[in-house]
Amino acid sequence: MAAPAQWWLSRFATRGILPIAAIACGLATLLAPTGRVFGEEEDGAAAITIAGIRLGNLVSGPLRSPESLAHRVVVLEFWGVNCPPCIKSMPTLESLHRQLGPAGLTVIGAHAQEATPVEIREVIDELGVTFTIVENASVAGGMDFTGIPHCMVFDHTGSCIYRGHPARAHDLIVAAVRSSPAAVLEGRELKKLGSVSRQLRDESAFAAVLKKAESLARSADPETAREAAYVAEKLKAYGQRLLDGARDAEAADPLRAVSLAQRCVAAYRGSDTGTQAASLLRAWKQDRRFQDSIKAARQCSQLEAARTRILRALGDPEEITPELAERVPEPLRKQLADTVASIHDLSPGSAAATRADEIATELGVAVSP
Repeated sequence: MAAPAQWWLSRFATRGILPIAAIACGLATLLAPTGRVFGEEEDGAAAITIAGIRLGNLVSGPLRSPESLAHRVVVLEFWGVNCPPCIKSMPTLESLHRQLGPAGLTVIGAHAQEATPVEIREVIDELGVTFTIVENASVAGGMDFTGIPHCMVFDHTGSCIYRGHPARAHDLIVAAVRSSPAAVLEGRELKKLGSVSRQLRDESAFAAVLKKAESLARSADPETAREAAYVAEKLKAYGQRLLDGARDAEAADPLRAVSLAQRCVAAYRGSDTGTQAASLLRAWKQDRRFQDSIKAARQCSQLEAARTRILRALGDPEEITPELAERVPEPLRKQLADTVASIHDLSPGSAAATRADEIATELGVAVSP
């Protein structure tokens, strides 16, 4: 039997808008049973590639896009907060992330048990994990395993080179990173400028390497000059992509825009590209409308997370019928409506407001004009 409204209100109520994660947590408690927990280990590689990765919803850590995984060694580990072996594996993954991230490694933890984003983040915070954590991730052709933790390792070409228990993957991951060219070189091996290639595994060194490459491009040795010119070309193109991406995302995805501009500043400090990115960030900081759009985008992300939990609580139906929507307790629906209204107040007409309206309509949430 569903708990009375007074119960969940006293449990989850806070000042202002009730946190969406708490709403989702409460709804899951009211409507859904506990999900299954994977148990058995499965080993062996499969003919799968990085192109088949779908990252689902971001829970914590850096936002990753499919493009950001290209030319990098990627570790995707399926885990769960109620899986002791998974928890034991997390510090090792964090160590790999900190040590080899600048060298070309991307670590992603794919949560695969029943838990709210709040519950997942609580565990992540306790463990000190800073790499990307997602939920509802999948890999085309690779979801036939039966137990967690389950680790998938992809080399810089995008091929899956290992599937199985993470305890046996450490040395292979280190070797894959050490043998891969810097991601910015897009797969090209440097014969004359090997030391430069190693430097390029750290974005913070890009400005210095660019300056060095432009100088070496005038070398009397033809092969050195060609490699240096290639490095300079790729570095300039990469910086421009970061800058263009930040500008292009300004209206539709302000959070991503800021992230890209900040990376551009860190990587190209002192260069023309870095200066342009820093100027862009200063302008955004002084733009109240843009700052409000960031707040709206964050609330919309929370709303998306709540939607995911609500759908799961309702049995993951293909369509939310009016009858299913009525199962969402009215007080919860009211809090969702308040969040949608807040998004409209902060950033009317934005992509976040449009998406918030879509979620409200889907869930049968009435929003006052």
